[in-house]
Amino acid sequence: MRGLAAVLLCLVLASCGATQTGSPSSGSSSSEASSTSSVAPTTTTAPSVPPPLPPSSAPLPPTLPTPTRALDPDVKTVRGTVSAGVEAGCTLLTAPGEQYLLLGADPAIAVAGAMIEVSGKPDPGAMTTCQQGTPFHVTSTRRG
Repeated sequence: MRGLAAVLLCLVLASCGATQTGSPSSGSSSSEASSTSSVAPTTTTAPSVPPPLPPSSAPLPPTLPTPTRALDPDVKTVRGTVSAGVEAGCTLLTAPGEQYLLLGADPAIAVAGAMIEVSGKPDPGAMTTCQQGTPFHVTSTRRG
């Protein structure tokens, strides 16, 4: 990073020190005019994109398989009955021994009175306005 800053500083200073060519003043000598006209203004621009790195002969590391939800210990599948919460827009799933607040469930499937199965992650620390059940981030919803 310091090297790039140093290069940019050099480019800025070099462009500030460039002289302009033009017609010499009426009182100047011919040698002064010839030396002034032989100096060409230099304009440099800093590259906007760094040059690409040379191709490496080292092989790429092997790609790792993407873990599935079945391997994720936090993913849970719950089956129960859907009901409306006391607050508008809140959908609850009552399962044996637990009540979940469904967040992101398919509204076409998660209707009051339906028996469904959802997969996802419980998030007891999530802030909601529903005031009922354990928040549950749904990843899939099935009739069941």
